[in-house]
Amino acid sequence: MEHSEAADSAATGPGSQGTAPLHGRRVLVVGASSGIGRALARHAAQAGARVVLAARRAELLAEAAAEAGPDALPVACDVLDQASIDALADRVGTELGGLDALVYATGVDPLVRMADADADLWGRVLATNVVGASLVCRAVLPHLEASRGRAVFLSASAVGRPLPGMGPYDASKAALEEMVRAWRAEHAGVCFASAGVGPVLGTGVHAEWDRDLMGELAGVWENRGYLYDNGPGWMSVDEAAAGILNALTAPVCMHDFDVLPLPGAAAAG
Repeated sequence: MEHSEAADSAATGPGSQGTAPLHGRRVLVVGASSGIGRALARHAAQAGARVVLAARRAELLAEAAAEAGPDALPVACDVLDQASIDALADRVGTELGGLDALVYATGVDPLVRMADADADLWGRVLATNVVGASLVCRAVLPHLEASRGRAVFLSASAVGRPLPGMGPYDASKAALEEMVRAWRAEHAGVCFASAGVGPVLGTGVHAEWDRDLMGELAGVWENRGYLYDNGPGWMSVDEAAAGILNALTAPVCMHDFDVLPLPGAAAAG
């Protein structure tokens, strides 16, 4: 039995989520050029969603859109630039006619000791991970309110237990979660959620880390019990994406949830 677009959109509301799949849903994934965001966009498109992929790196974004399928639309966007965000929201309205779900997967994840984190680094992390998230949400809010849609923001399971060397990142994710609660308090017609994502392989962030510092801190993490000791304890980007997408298809409004590897399970791929 086919659902009308209006019925599918209405089914996404906080008080009326149905069991309809992603087929025909209008989804915006910000941070879709790599890592979890790229996997999310691909999974959503393959499930039949109409997906707009947004990211700053145009070449990688085009590759991600091609990977997602012929109907996926890449839109270059810098979440630090208001004009770029506004242009993205306009494209969403023009190309999709509205929006049922926003997934904010963009993030800056530096490896740095607190004593070495200067104002520029803090500003860059907070601007991307928190301020950009709120500005994107503000820009597409009319679409989400019209559809009684959902907005999912990728956080970290380490919030509340920051890993040494990950202080600015973990602090930004704590701020992001409070930002999500603030949006929820003021706009009850949209289902706002933060997804506390556990350790994931294949995101590409480790490539930019200082190798010596990473080797030093990895020992600290293991000795202090930050790392899982029941197997690899890591997810693939596809496993993480599959867990996060549950928040877009569940028949209930999922507020704040964690996405963690199965105990002792090795990441696929």
